[in-house]
Amino acid sequence: MPDSNIYVSYQPNVDRLEVMFKTYLPLKDGVVFTKVPRGLIVSIDERCFFNDGEARIKESSLCLLNTIAVLLQQLPNYCVIEDHTEESIFKDSDYNENWEISLARAGNIVQYLIVYGKLNPDQLFALGYGQYMPFRDNVSPKIGMNNRIDFVILEYETKR
Repeated sequence: MPDSNIYVSYQPNVDRLEVMFKTYLPLKDGVVFTKVPRGLIVSIDERCFFNDGEARIKESSLCLLNTIAVLLQQLPNYCVIEDHTEESIFKDSDYNENWEISLARAGNIVQYLIVYGKLNPDQLFALGYGQYMPFRDNVSPKIGMNNRIDFVILEYETKR
């Protein structure tokens, strides 16, 4: 007789995650979906969220962030928000380096998702890479996608 106290934790597979995000994200251009061993990466053109040289989230992107928050609320998965910024214009900016603004932008998105998206803070991580992890041509030849926000939905359990 099977033990009724055995609990199986289910993590959706990457294909299901991709269908889910493709179905509900309002953007069709400026989004790249990449399946990797660690999970699904949803890459969105950084210009959707930020003006040049700023880390303040654009008001026009809040609907997009709210949609992402609703999708993430449905999942037990951890999500890493990674910002990639290269060749930013720092004139009249509070930032002098790509990595500085990159980390600030990722942190602001995480903060928004926690405060307004009501996501568990333990579920989210912020990383800023600056110019140090560009897309390779074999992943996406799209111009400008080296300036992007990656929402990395992990397919394995991680701890801080």
